[in-house]
Amino acid sequence: MHKTISVMLTGACIFLALTGCGQTKQQHEAAPGKEPVTAEKPADSATSQPEEIAAKVKAYYGDENGQQLVEKEVTVNYKQAEDKYRAALQTLTASSDSKLVPLCKGFTFNTVTFSQHMLTVDVTISQEARQGAPGEMLVLEALKRTLFQFPEIDAIDILVDGKQVDSMMGHVELPHPIKRS
Repeated sequence: MHKTISVMLTGACIFLALTGCGQTKQQHEAAPGKEPVTAEKPADSATSQPEEIAAKVKAYYGDENGQQLVEKEVTVNYKQAEDKYRAALQTLTASSDSKLVPLCKGFTFNTVTFSQHMLTVDVTISQEARQGAPGEMLVLEALKRTLFQFPEIDAIDILVDGKQVDSMMGHVELPHPIKRS
């Protein structure tokens, strides 16, 4: 019984010593005229947050008439390597050039996951973003060209609201997965 209590007290003492009784900084009394000594260094902000990476990617938009794709090089920013795909997709939702139509305006990219050379994209498409057959074909082609520019992606699986559907907007067949040609 005494051994169990002794082990528990020792463990509690070690725990309290390691946590500093809930304080993030311990200061020791300093001699008059000297700075107090701190037991811990403040966290280096450069190591606690990953630095933002800027990369140039090709994004695809509709022309003024929405009849053909127009390629434009844009800069995307992301912090983790796996976030570059989402950043590239986000470029398709808006355009700073009034002559380029963002084909994915009204799209919400819920999840974008990369595993074993396949990128799975779960998207929600607003009612306003839904288009006829020609527009849907352009959207699908813009998604393929934007994502297949990354050599590590061999296939794309596009889900709508978490489900494999036959068509994103009801007009054009959506294969599962779409393979690089």
